[in-house]
Amino acid sequence: MPRFSLFLLALVSSAALACGDPFAGSATQENFVDTVTLYALRNTSIRLPSAFSLLDLLPVRTDTTSEFDFAVDIDDTGSALIYPAGKLGLSPEPGVQIMDRAFDDVKSAPLDGYVTEDSITVQEDQVFVVRSRATVRFCVFFASLPRYGKFRVLEINETDRSIVLESLVDLNCGFRGLEPGIPSS
Repeated sequence: MPRFSLFLLALVSSAALACGDPFAGSATQENFVDTVTLYALRNTSIRLPSAFSLLDLLPVRTDTTSEFDFAVDIDDTGSALIYPAGKLGLSPEPGVQIMDRAFDDVKSAPLDGYVTEDSITVQEDQVFVVRSRATVRFCVFFASLPRYGKFRVLEINETDRSIVLESLVDLNCGFRGLEPGIPSS
């Protein structure tokens, strides 16, 4: 029995370090606005990042990992496309959703309505919300929770086939707050 108690204590301690106090229900990580540049899946160097991982908070290359939540492309007509991972035959959990509000007016991520297996077309100044694949590594043990983030298309550059995004990802376990600072929900 003492080994089980030590194991349980270690598990709770790990969860507390990864996500603050798992029983307090309060956020500990500050949300911040950043920018990221992603490159089209087609007709760009494979060495350029075309996808984004909300869990790692990084742009990623699709030739080195399948651990991402969405990828971008620019089609032959110059339209910018966002592909949730499920559209590319990967994890069906991530989803994207177009918002009809300005970036600063999106205060919280919706619970449902995410597109998971189809692309969405975006234009400059368009805002969309992303739900990540679920993970237990950042959150309370025995819970599998996604992260949420909001993105605004700042620029679609057809010459270098890039899309510049303004972003804010809530790093707190189970929180959907999409404002700078410590979220309340």
